[in-house]
Amino acid sequence: MIAPTIGGSVLQQDRQTGLRLIPPIEKFPTFVTFIQTRVGKLVLVLIFGLGFSSSTIRPWEGTLLTVTLGLTTFLPKWRRIFLASSAFAFSAIQDRSPYFIAVVVLGLLLFWCARRWPQSRFGKRPAAFLLTSYALLILATCAIPKSSSFFSSAWAAIGLLGSYVWFICYALKDRVASLPGDLPLEAGSFRPVWGSSNVPFPKGAAYLRRIEAHNAEQLAATQLKGLKLLIWALLLNLFLNLWRLCFHGYLRLPLAADALAMSVHRTPYPWYVCWESQLLSFFESVLELTIFGHRIIACCRMAGFNALRNTYRPLSSRTIVEFFNRFYYYFKELLVDFFFYPTFFRCFKRNRRLRLVGATFAAAAFGNMFYHFTRDYWMIPKVGLAGACMNFQVFAFYCLALASALSISQLRRRRAPYSGFIRGRLIPAVWVVLFYCVLDVFGSTQRDYSLTEHFRFLAQLFNIRY
Repeated sequence: MIAPTIGGSVLQQDRQTGLRLIPPIEKFPTFVTFIQTRVGKLVLVLIFGLGFSSSTIRPWEGTLLTVTLGLTTFLPKWRRIFLASSAFAFSAIQDRSPYFIAVVVLGLLLFWCARRWPQSRFGKRPAAFLLTSYALLILATCAIPKSSSFFSSAWAAIGLLGSYVWFICYALKDRVASLPGDLPLEAGSFRPVWGSSNVPFPKGAAYLRRIEAHNAEQLAATQLKGLKLLIWALLLNLFLNLWRLCFHGYLRLPLAADALAMSVHRTPYPWYVCWESQLLSFFESVLELTIFGHRIIACCRMAGFNALRNTYRPLSSRTIVEFFNRFYYYFKELLVDFFFYPTFFRCFKRNRRLRLVGATFAAAAFGNMFYHFTRDYWMIPKVGLAGACMNFQVFAFYCLALASALSISQLRRRRAPYSGFIRGRLIPAVWVVLFYCVLDVFGSTQRDYSLTEHFRFLAQLFNIRY
């Protein structure tokens, strides 16, 4: 089942064994005690700030983040105020527009209305109301002609609201459990200072309250885990650069996008080169997402929240569902919270299998398509709504194929796992990786070519030309 409990148990219980490249310093009493001192806190913040600044393009981000983490480290009781204030500062600098304040005010107003009238139609399903309204707003904006003076500003407003909509959804989901004193935490979670994509990292103020450090020892251990994760991200980034230099620079193996383009122009590479480019592209995408997520979660842990990693050893997955849980954990959580569970608890209650399949398709197919289509709103003003839908056909097929595979993986009866490493772990992991490599032929969100061309490239992998 695609659920947070299974995703969480995988991340928490699957422990590493053997030699570790980075030792578990958060378990060494000497380190934990030292970090609780003033000197230790200063050293930790400076080391983390230097490490983070070395991997960011804009220097002001590293400076502002280091100052914020220093304040939350030395004054943890004021952590939520500092994080909310810094989040507003980041938004003001990044958006370069005062309109973000209107979006934040709108989110807080919706949050207040959901708490004030919990038995109203909006109060019962506020997240569904917001997502539906956002979709309708996009459709209404499509009616504005390009010659209008409001065209550019309207689509800019759509983009700004889209960058906040899922954060507001998590705040609305938290409307019952939240306390009046949690308003700074709710506001700060709309655009957290540690960064994020349109997917909240981690998932809202309710989750942050559960994982927040409540004493000096917990804070020290959590921050040491954050420093470890940042170091791991820096090492992976160095490895990725060397990887690309070796395979694409020295060996001159083509990128998957280039191999697809050659297939479209009817001058394809040999089938084994296509396989090489596809496998390299898949592993690079795993590394890129891992580095991206590790940097964010490392900052979150330095702020005092012991969040789970976004990507955790996906290549060791033995089932399709397990890989889906491990690869992009917080996006999986988003699909579960806003699409899987609402369908699972309301539809097909008499048929357990149909109930599971329906909820899986609601999340991995419909929810996946809804998220990416609204995220890539910029395609609509360029090619129109009909053109954007046509360009979306490849990714729509990807979502349907993924949902089908996840459903089959959940429904099929599992044999007792083999005890040996090769048959028990290696072979199942290889099959899962190969499946996602092949599926990734349709996973591109660039949408430059038709579904037919992607099938043509898939045939090239098996040395079939037509």
